[in-house]
Amino acid sequence: MSTPVNTETTSAVTELTPSDHTYLHLDTKSRPMHWSMALELAADGPHLSVADVRERVRERSELFDLFRMGIRDGRWREPQVVLAEKVDVERHLTAVEYADGADLRARVAALLETPLPRPEPLWHITMFTPRGDGAQFFLLRVHHAVSDGIAGAAFAALLADGTPEELTEFERFATTPRFRSPEVEPEVLKEAKAAFNEQWAAGRKGRGWPKLTKSGKREYALYSASTRELRRAAKRNGATVHEFLLAAIGRTVSIAPPAASNQAEVIRVTLPVTNDPAFRHTGNAVVVTPLNLLGNETDLARHVDRCRTQLATIDKRRPELTTAAPATAPGLPWAVRRAIAAAGLAHMSPDIHIGINPGFSRIRSVLGKPIAELTPLSPLAGYSLSVTALILGNKTSFGIVIDPAALPAGYTDIFVEHFDRVLREAGTSE
Repeated sequence: MSTPVNTETTSAVTELTPSDHTYLHLDTKSRPMHWSMALELAADGPHLSVADVRERVRERSELFDLFRMGIRDGRWREPQVVLAEKVDVERHLTAVEYADGADLRARVAALLETPLPRPEPLWHITMFTPRGDGAQFFLLRVHHAVSDGIAGAAFAALLADGTPEELTEFERFATTPRFRSPEVEPEVLKEAKAAFNEQWAAGRKGRGWPKLTKSGKREYALYSASTRELRRAAKRNGATVHEFLLAAIGRTVSIAPPAASNQAEVIRVTLPVTNDPAFRHTGNAVVVTPLNLLGNETDLARHVDRCRTQLATIDKRRPELTTAAPATAPGLPWAVRRAIAAAGLAHMSPDIHIGINPGFSRIRSVLGKPIAELTPLSPLAGYSLSVTALILGNKTSFGIVIDPAALPAGYTDIFVEHFDRVLREAGTSE
C-alpha cells in the first residue's frame, strides 16, 4: 500500500526537482531510465540464503524515506511522488538461480531492458545463485529520477555490512535536501553556452557511429583493473587518470569500430559532470557536457593530448551549465516539458556515454561475505554505447552496455578484449 507524500515533513528528500524530472522526460518503455550496480561476492565458502538477505533488506529499508519513494505517472502525465508505508521485500528482492555465465548474462540483460514498476518504490534487487559452485551476484536497479549514481551510494545501505555508526556514511546521500541547480552569473552562463556550442559544432562533421534504436534490447559486459596500475599507466603517458581513461576508450573504439566499412572520424561523447562539488546531495546533480573523441586514431598520445585540451576547456568554461535543469520547473504543461527535453537530447545527438565516478563506501561485505567486484551499469539515454567506471579503493570497474540492435551482437566482448589490450600496452601490467 502507498500513501501520498507528506510534503511538510519529507519534501526536502522526496519532492522531485527539475533535475530529477530529466530522467522521467527521457524514460520510455523501450529505454528505461534506471541505473544498475552489479555486486559479485567471493566464490569461496557457503552461499548466502535468500531468507537472511531479505531480513537484512527488510531491516535497512526502514532507515530512510528515500527507500519507500515511488512515482505515479511521470511519462505523459505529471508525476506524483508516493511513499509506501512499508517496502514489500518479497517483491523488491527476487532470488533466482543461474546455470552458467551465459545464462547469468542473459538474465541480467533482460533486467536492464525491463522498466521498474510504478508507483512502487523505484528500486529492485535480484539475487543470483549458481546451481553448482561459483559466485553469487546481486543486481541493484534504481530509477535515475530517484537518484544519480553518486547519491545512489545510499542504496548500498540496503545490503552492506556495518555497525550503526559505520552506516552513517550513507546518510548524506539519503537525508540531505534533493539537489537544485544553484544560480549562475549571467556572464558565466554566457561563456558556458559559447563553449558548449563550440564543442557541439566541433563534433558535427565526420560522424558515423550507429544510433540508438527503439528495440529496447541491451547487452553488457563487466571489466576491472587495478587502480594503482591505472594511475601508473596514466603517469607513464603524461596524463591524469581522467585524461588517460578517456584516451584509452578513444583508442579502443578506433582500433575496434563497430563497422569498419563506415568508421566514424569523430565520436560525440556525453561526459557527466557533477553540479555539486561537495557530493552531499540526494537526488540528481549530474549534468552532461559534450566531448569529442577521435574515432579513427590509433595513437594513444594523440588521444591524450586531445582529451587534455577538452577537459581543460570544460574545467575553465563549464559548458555543462548549459544542460543544467533550472532550480524550479518552468510554468509549462508536463507534456510540453517532456517534448522539450526529448528535443534537447536529439539536438545534442550523442554517440556514446563515458562516466568516470569516484566511489565512497568503505564497506566491502554483505552478511560477512566479501564483495569481489562492484560494477556500475548506466542506462542508454540517446547513445548506443555506455562505458561507466567506478574508482573504488584498489579496484576500478567498468560496466559496458550497448544496444545490440545498433551495434554488432557481441560488441561488448569485443570492446573489453581491445580495451584490455590498450591498457596493457599503455603499461598497466608488468
